[in-house]
Amino acid sequence: MSNEFQLKPSPPAGNIPDSDTWATPAWIVEWVREQAGWPAFDFDPACVPATAKAPDYICPDTGDGLWDPWRGSTVWLNPPYSKQALWLARAARECRLEGRRVAALVMPSFDSIYWRPTVWQEAAEIYMIEGRIAFEMDGEPRPGGNVRSCIVIYDPALSIGANGPRVKYLRPIPKGGE
Repeated sequence: MSNEFQLKPSPPAGNIPDSDTWATPAWIVEWVREQAGWPAFDFDPACVPATAKAPDYICPDTGDGLWDPWRGSTVWLNPPYSKQALWLARAARECRLEGRRVAALVMPSFDSIYWRPTVWQEAAEIYMIEGRIAFEMDGEPRPGGNVRSCIVIYDPALSIGANGPRVKYLRPIPKGGE
């Protein structure tokens, strides 16, 4: 079985489910950057302008981040959960072939067929997040997210363990929180 998934262009922007455009709170992005010990994120390939977490980004109006060339060296990725298998395959490829660091906020899908080739065999770390993230819509938190989240870390400077990525169980706390 190949470690590569077939990449195809995404549907036009008008076909994007609303939940695929929810924003990650800025404090989560900063928390991930601090945990990884990375500089600021410089590219976000899966956003709309209002949700971009880096100064350089691709949104449905400017291209297709799943298909178009990526830029930068430190990538924030909160892909549409409806296509996370393809996005994780792309993140793994960008790390392996282009030397990019990628932090991907996704649903933990350990029993999915794509998880082994795109995460267990390619990622350096997984941050399992305690609790659920309140994603934002129009700048307001949407409490009670209905799925768990994890951060998959692809970093060419880190080795992948013999048994897969290092897994950390973490509880993110906003600055000034608890």
